[in-house]
Parts: sequence; C-alpha cells; structure tokens
Amino acid sequence: MEEINTLFGNLLAIGTGVAAAVSAFFVMWGAFLYMTAAGSPRQMEAGKTAILNALGGLAIVLLARVLAGIVQGAMA
Repeated sequence: MEEINTLFGNLLAIGTGVAAAVSAFFVMWGAFLYMTAAGSPRQMEAGKTAILNALGGLAIVLLARVLAGIVQGAMA
C-alpha cells in the first residue's frame, strides 16, 4: 500500500507541475496578445480570454490536487 501512495504522490506532483507550467505559458501568451493588440478590440478580448482560461484551468488543477490529497489521506 505504501508503494501505491508514493506513486500516487509522485504522479500528483508531476501533474501539478506540468499544469502550472502550461498555465504560466498561456498566461504569458494571453499577455502577449493583449499587449500587441494595438487597439484591436478582438485581439484584446482574445488575450483576456486566454489569461482567464489559463487561470481557471490552474484553479481546477489545484482543486483536484486538494481533493486527491483528501482522498489519499482518507485511504492511509
């Protein structure tokens, strides 16, 4: 059982790290779109949408990590 918990913890840490990196990339991409919009409302909206989606995705991943930690703690 200990090996499964260790594997689960490692996979959870790797998944969270990858999700944080992807989210940071999309926040930067959205900021780039927003800053280079040159007054174009459509491109500014696309940048804001990319930033909000990236932050929303990161929030979902962090919530999933918390819930997985609760389940793992209940199983131990």
